[in-house]
Amino acid sequence: MPDDPASDDAKRAVRVTADRVLCAPPADGERRTKAGILVPATAKSAERKGLWCEVTEVGPLVRTIEIGDKVLFLPESAIEVDVRGDAFLIVRERDVHAVASAERAAGSTGLYL
Repeated sequence: MPDDPASDDAKRAVRVTADRVLCAPPADGERRTKAGILVPATAKSAERKGLWCEVTEVGPLVRTIEIGDKVLFLPESAIEVDVRGDAFLIVRERDVHAVASAERAAGSTGLYL
């Protein structure tokens, strides 16, 4: 497909749009069943287990999340993408349930992770 940017050999800058957050999946994001079957981080499961990921880029309409923060969201709310051979997850800001930042904002309360 000639119009597919993923097949282009040229390096292109990647920008996240609107209220989207680009996250690097955790190293242990994929898990194995007892039988040894690999289950990707974005696979739907009966248990609703959240996923913590580090934010690598944010869209221009994101208000409460910064690059370097860790965010908690349900894996089924994310889109898995490949950027230059690396796997990333894109999630909307409204689907993020918690944010853990290195620096605490002045006047805010919360727990430390």
